[in-house]
Order: sequence, then structure tokens, then C-alpha cells
Amino acid sequence: MHGYAQKSYSIIGRVTDVKGLPVENSIVFVKKTDHQTTTNTNGIFHIEIQSGQQLYVQKEGYAIRKLEYSPSKAEKNTWNIVLTSLKDTDIFYDNPQDEYALFIMDLASKNKRSNNLQKFNVDFYSKGNLQLISGRQTFLGQKRKDLDPSLDLTDLNNYIYLGELTSKRTTLNEDYNKEKVNAINEIGKSKDLFFLTATDSDINLYNKGVSTQINVISPLMSYAKTYYYFKLLSKELDNLGNDIYTISFTPKRDREPIMEGTLSLTSDKWQITQLYAAMNGENIGLKNVKQLVVTQEYKYNSSLDLYLKETQNLYLKGKFLVFDYIGSFKAHYNNYQVDNNLNKKQFSSELIQYSNNFLNQPDSYWQNTRPYPLTKKELATYNEQELKLQETTKATLDSIDKRTNNFTLFKLVKGYQHINSHNNTSITYRGLIQTFAFNAIQGFNVTTGLDYAKIQDDNSLTKLGTIVNYGTSENKFRVSGYASHIFNQINYNTLTLTGGSTILQFNQDDPIKTPINSIASAYFGKNYAKYFQKSFLQLKYEQYAFNKFKFTGTLEYAHRKVISNGMQSPPFAPHKDFTSNNPLDPNDFETAPFIDNSIFKLNMAMNIIFDQKIISYPSSKQYLPTSKYPIITLNLDKTLNATTSNYNYTYVSFATQYNDNIGKIGNLYVGLSAGKYLEQNDIAFTDYKHFNGNKTFIGSSAVYNKHFNLLPYYEFSTNKSYVEFHLEHDFRGYIMNKIPLLNKTRYSLVMGYHMLNVPDKDVYGEFSIGLNNFGFGKFRPFRIDFFHTVSADAPKKFGFVFGIKVLDLIQK
Repeated sequence: MHGYAQKSYSIIGRVTDVKGLPVENSIVFVKKTDHQTTTNTNGIFHIEIQSGQQLYVQKEGYAIRKLEYSPSKAEKNTWNIVLTSLKDTDIFYDNPQDEYALFIMDLASKNKRSNNLQKFNVDFYSKGNLQLISGRQTFLGQKRKDLDPSLDLTDLNNYIYLGELTSKRTTLNEDYNKEKVNAINEIGKSKDLFFLTATDSDINLYNKGVSTQINVISPLMSYAKTYYYFKLLSKELDNLGNDIYTISFTPKRDREPIMEGTLSLTSDKWQITQLYAAMNGENIGLKNVKQLVVTQEYKYNSSLDLYLKETQNLYLKGKFLVFDYIGSFKAHYNNYQVDNNLNKKQFSSELIQYSNNFLNQPDSYWQNTRPYPLTKKELATYNEQELKLQETTKATLDSIDKRTNNFTLFKLVKGYQHINSHNNTSITYRGLIQTFAFNAIQGFNVTTGLDYAKIQDDNSLTKLGTIVNYGTSENKFRVSGYASHIFNQINYNTLTLTGGSTILQFNQDDPIKTPINSIASAYFGKNYAKYFQKSFLQLKYEQYAFNKFKFTGTLEYAHRKVISNGMQSPPFAPHKDFTSNNPLDPNDFETAPFIDNSIFKLNMAMNIIFDQKIISYPSSKQYLPTSKYPIITLNLDKTLNATTSNYNYTYVSFATQYNDNIGKIGNLYVGLSAGKYLEQNDIAFTDYKHFNGNKTFIGSSAVYNKHFNLLPYYEFSTNKSYVEFHLEHDFRGYIMNKIPLLNKTRYSLVMGYHMLNVPDKDVYGEFSIGLNNFGFGKFRPFRIDFFHTVSADAPKKFGFVFGIKVLDLIQK
């Protein structure tokens, strides 16, 4: 087999203006190659080119020329190229895309893999701070510290957070990294802005995924020209004899995951030497951030013959609630060491590991390690914290707790927490505002409770709690409680005992959220939620058996009882009547949906996350819930000794879900589940497999990953088998941001398909298309979707659903 390379031609060209005068210092380059040159004083240039390739000639003040080379026309003679002055062309001529800058960016993009150092270790230091700049002390009549205790700044010199860290990071490639933290010093809370570690703060334009914390498109990506305009700002010679090109990049559209700034590149392998980039927090998915600015400096490493990142500064500003803040995170990288022996086997699920003494490094350690000195304000705050640590007496800790333990009438409604730092305990009162509700069984009802937690010296955790529910129509209290003990925070082996009396929806996923059912019932007589009463005692054990696998086992005794409406008509629409509490036939007030029964139930479940990531501390581990692979859940239910023999059953199920960004196209959710009852018994309707339907026009979740929005609540409930499938893709502005005017709205297009297959029914399917991210400013809790069914059994063929995404967070 023979390969033939296309012939290259060394051509001579001459660039002149329309008067025939030579144009000196014109830039001449061949697209999709690294061939470039400039014209001399006579307008002459030499360059290598192949047949069919495009030659660009560019000179400031002249219209750019793009020509396709053909040997038959110019192989033997000088190629004469005429540039037209912009003064002599259309006065509206404008080409915002600088073709030569784009040529340079293409070269940098092609070389980004070889310039992205792999198989190395680096020492890392960072320091960060967040501080309030707002003088505002209250919001809606409530003090700042009562709304958010972390904003109580009496002793912190306006610092919400102050921290510094040293670590060593090891990198095989973009997908395999680990970090060992040697020391950390922190005060306050970083408010979900995690930029202190090397793992969290890493912003690398060479990588496909620029950052784990921000969603932004790198100007070095091959498709970047569809998002950015590039312009050459300057070309200078550095002390190594290389050309340094400084190129600006500006967004073509302002509502996408983009940045704006300048990038400096060296002609030596087209490496980055400097970066300045500004980003809008809404564009890159950072909550509470209005603007993020990144600066990076790269230093030439002669032993590796590469420019490597030496410093990185992040500057932030935004709001917490209504309180303005500013912040910065400054990082320093040094002592790069290549390790060619690194391989995948040396990397595990452990993303970050904290050394045993990471909290106890002496002042001398920090003084010898810091590349940046602390400011006077930072030093004073650390010294103040050190004095507090030295005075950990009960009186000192009580005085610290006192600022946030104060009780107000507002907290009677909102909820209240009392902390005792000396004893490592807390008592939490759940409040009333989230639990005040109405249903046809109880009438107006409220649920509240107390929770107690204590962290032991061995890092185990004990929790106790009680929940009290009262319904006015029944004039009845239902009380339940729990006792839980986490034996350690390494594998989180947890034993929990719960028991008491409660009422539950037949579908215990609670498809009809309490706020929706309360309004529909009280004002319109639509008592969609159907309930039964359960008195129970349950013992549950769970733990991470080993990395990637979480096991749960539950043994429960329960007595299930039919209950009936406590009211005939809604209080605000007395001319209407409620339907019965029978989900099988809402018009039947005589027949019970099941026979009162007692039953023992054993449940075993396994959750598998293949790429489970872990942060390890000396006495605990943090298991991160994210995954770039599908998550699998296996489940077995086995009932024993039901008082009604037909109510015994064995149920097995399998579920898998995938939820992640698909490059620049948006976020994709895919969920598939299937289950089967192994015995064909006529079991209690409480134990059927129910599906999350919707008979209202209100949705309650951010993603419809378990919902059928036109399906009646119990129409497809089964005691046989099922297959359920959900697909939803949120384009996250990929389409909407390219449409004039609509791109100003920040709405995003969402499309979905939902399918359900059960025996004795036609396959049920729903297609949906909608707009997400409704709202204003940063408050965008709404979405609206149009659904259309494709099932002969579907009672409703189409409809609109208005989604209030915060309902799942407020109440069930």
C-alpha cells in the first residue's frame, strides 16, 4: 500500500494597492496550516502552499483578500495581488472577525494537547477571602444574622470567609487527578464558592472541560469561532526571541457560557503566556456571583521547554441574599515535576485527601510557605481567631453561640436552631411556615417537630427527633419519632429506628405536592391527594460497603388502615363537594380501596456510582453525588406474614439514570427503570407500583425525571410489571441564545419524551417542548411546557404545564 503526499509549491507573490504601489508588511498566511509571512518593502512575499488551499492577505486599512491557489495560474509567474483601501470601498464595510487572529488561535488550538502538561506533580498554595461591602443590616425587617448566621460579622472585620491552603496535586491527564492537602487555615464559610483547593480552582483553557466549578467555553476549542470574535491587539518580541501575540476575544452573543478578555500566545509552540478573562456569573452557572474575573501568568520552564501556569487570581463580586460582597482567590504553582511512571492504577475515587495534621501546622510553616504575605487585615483576623481557639472555655463558646441562638417571633414561624459548641450539640425546631396545609382528610393541619444532634469525640453522630402532626377536622394528633446513630463518617454505617403514626399518599413519592393539593382542595374542591394511615416500627441500616457501592437494608412492621374524608366541602367553596378518598374510584364513598392489614416488610437496595469521587479527611469521607456515567439502583422488597395472605409479595426492580452536560449543547437527563412482582397476588393497593401523574396544570420539579404530566395519578398503577423511561434535554441557551431578541430573555429550550408500559394497557407516551429559566434577574424558578400524548388510553391528549421548580424544595 502506498501513500501519496500532495505536492507543495513555493510561490512568490507581490501585494500592491489599486495604484500599483507595493504594500509593505502585509500579513500573508495559508488557512489550516502554520505557513505565514509578511511582505517586504517591495510588497514581495514567499510562502509554501498546496493546490486548493486558501491564501489570506491582510493589512490594516485595507479590505482582506482571500484567494484559492491553483498551480496552473501562478506556478511559474509572480502572483500579483491587489488590496483595496477601505476608503475606496463601502463605508459600511466591517469584518469583526480578524482572520489573522483566528489563524493564530487555530494554531494554538491544534497545539493545545501537546502544550497541556501531563504526568506531573506540582506544589500549590492559595489564599482566598469573601467580605461584605454592603452596609445593609436587615431585609424584610429581619436582621442579617437571623436570615443567615454566616453573615454575622461582629468579630470578622467584614470577612464572611478567610482561608489559605497548601497541597500537592498529581495529574496524569485531564481525567485523572488527585490532590493531597498538607495544611489549611479557614475562618467563616465560603458560601458554596469553592475555589481554595487546586482541584476546585483549576481553570485550564487547554482542557475540554475548562473547570469543574464553572461552565464556560474555552477560546482554544476548535469550535470557538462560533462563539467569539478574535482580534490581534499586538505583536511583540520577548527576551527568548519569540513573537508574543496578544489577542482579544469577545462574545458573539452575551447570554451563553462565554468569557471576554485577552490571551497572549508565544510563537514557540503557540503556548499561552497570559490570560485575562471576565465572565458573567449567570452565564457560567455560578449562583450568587455577578461577575468573575480570572488572570493567569505562565512562566517558561527551560527543563520542560513549556510555559507553565505560575499564578492565577480569581476576583468575584455578587450578592448573598441582598447583601453585596467582593472576594478573591489567589493561587501559586511551583516545583513542577514530571513523573513518567504515573498510570491510571495510581488514581482512585479519591479526588482530594487531607493529611493527618492539616489543621495543626505552626505559624513557622505558613511563614516559610506563603508566596504572598498576608495583609494587615488578614493577619489581624487570623490572630483574633487564634485567641478564640486558645480560649475554648465554655464561657467563650457560649458567648459565640449567643449571637445566633437568640429567639425571635419570626423564628417561631420560620424555624429555630440552638447550638451548644462546647457540647457539640444542636436542637432544631422545624417551624410552621413550611408545613401549614389543608386536605380533605384532616382539614387545616400543621406539622412540626424537634431534632437533637450530638457529634461525639470519635466523630460518630447521634440524632433524635419527633414529628407532630395535628388536623383540625379530625381533632387528632399523629406523632412519630426517630433515633439514628452514624457510627463513623468513613463508610457512614448508620442504624436508624423510626416509629409512630402518620398519613401517607398511596403513591409515597408524593406526586401531589402539599402546596398544590392544599390550594386545589381548599379553594376548588379538588382533593387530588388520596391518603391512608400507617402505624409502624422500622429498623434501617445503611453504609457505603466500599467505594462506588451504597447498601441499604430495612425491616418494617406496619399496620395500614383505610381513612375517610373528614370534610364534605372545601372551606372557601362550600357549594362544591370533595370526591372520596378511594384512588380506585373517587366517586365511590362506600368501598374501601384495601382491607386494613398488618405486615412485615424487608427491603434491600444497592446504589452503584461507577465513578464515585471522594474527598478524604483524617476521620471522615465526603462522597460526591456527581457522575459522568449512569447511576444504577437495584431493589428487592419482600413482605412477610401479612394478616391478609394475598397481600404477601416479592418485588424486584432495576433503575438507571444519567444526568450530565453534553459539551456545549446543554444538559441531558435519561432515566430507565423496570420492575416486576414475582407472585401474582391480589396485593393491597398501598403496595402497587404507582407512577407520578398530574391532573393539574402545575409542575413542581426542576427536571421531569419521574413525572408524566398528563397521566391521571393512579390510572396505570400495577401489581404485575412495568417499564418506565424518561428523557429530557435542556439546551441551556444553545439554541435560544442564537435568536435575536429571544436571547435577551435567558430562557432555554427544553425537549422531552416520557414512556410507560404496563400489562393490559397501551404503551403510554408523552412528548414535550417548553421554555425553562422563566423569571427575572437571578430569580428564575419557573418553566412552561406543552405536552402531547401518544396513547390510545390517554384521557387527555395535550396540555400546558406551568412549572414552579421551588415547590419540591419548599414542601412535599
